[in-house]
Amino acid sequence: MRLSDPYSDLGVASSATQDEIKAAYRNIAKKYHPDLNPGNKTAEAKFKVVAAAYERIGTDTARAKFDRGETPEQQQEQAQSYRDAQQERGRYSNSYGRGMGGEEFFEGLFRSAGQGRTRHQSANMSQDLSGEDRLYQMSVDLKDAALGAEREITLPNGKTLQIKIPSGVETGTKLRFKNQGTPGIGKGQAGDAYIEITVRSLDGFTRVGSNIETELSISFIEALLGAEIKVPTIDANVMLKIPPGVTTGSRLRVFGKGVALKHSRGDQIVVLKVVMPLTPNSELQELIRGWGDKYSYNPRVYP
Repeated sequence: MRLSDPYSDLGVASSATQDEIKAAYRNIAKKYHPDLNPGNKTAEAKFKVVAAAYERIGTDTARAKFDRGETPEQQQEQAQSYRDAQQERGRYSNSYGRGMGGEEFFEGLFRSAGQGRTRHQSANMSQDLSGEDRLYQMSVDLKDAALGAEREITLPNGKTLQIKIPSGVETGTKLRFKNQGTPGIGKGQAGDAYIEITVRSLDGFTRVGSNIETELSISFIEALLGAEIKVPTIDANVMLKIPPGVTTGSRLRVFGKGVALKHSRGDQIVVLKVVMPLTPNSELQELIRGWGDKYSYNPRVYP
């Protein structure tokens, strides 16, 4: 019987790279592995074929040997062809067989090759394959990303994972969970699960490094005279003292209300915005006009 072509058995071209050969073998082997198809003789037979094919061309060394026709199976096939040809021509004689070791030589070769093939199939039947990694997505809000949180997710296989979101996590961070990917075959190790984090924006708050920035609107009277105003943070509201004479763009710092890192925590930066009344009061305008005549200044010459 003529040997099958390992390239065809694996569904790859003879010009395929070793990585392509390996990938093809893994895909087919996982599908037909006896551990995943108990009692299925058809799957077992298919697995033996692809395992034998991979044995012949799965490495650079083995593949070069096969391409040169130097594998034991190829030599056996060549010997069988030679023997058949000799028998057809009637050229075997008792003296040749005894003198040259013809029959004994070929029988020994067949016996050795057959034993080697059995060992090969047995080894590949128990070959272990590692499972593949799996990537999942998780969306968290800015507060959970800044302060840390715990969440529970359910994987497609029904298993639940307790996810500890570390404080300070950013979009694109991947959390690894060992052996929570697809299971391996045989004694192969299971793959890992990775949870990729996306941080949702939070209205009114922007992360800048370890700090959180927010904008606070104040009246021109508060800007002129100063005030104490309740300001929201990602934790809770705090009272912020506005010094007299601030202007739009002034930045005030609330210590320890930013992103919680491993050994420290950032601050919250409050950016002030001076807002005029929508409908100016005529009495107020009259007061300001009198004030302006006495205390006028030109803000456009300020640095």
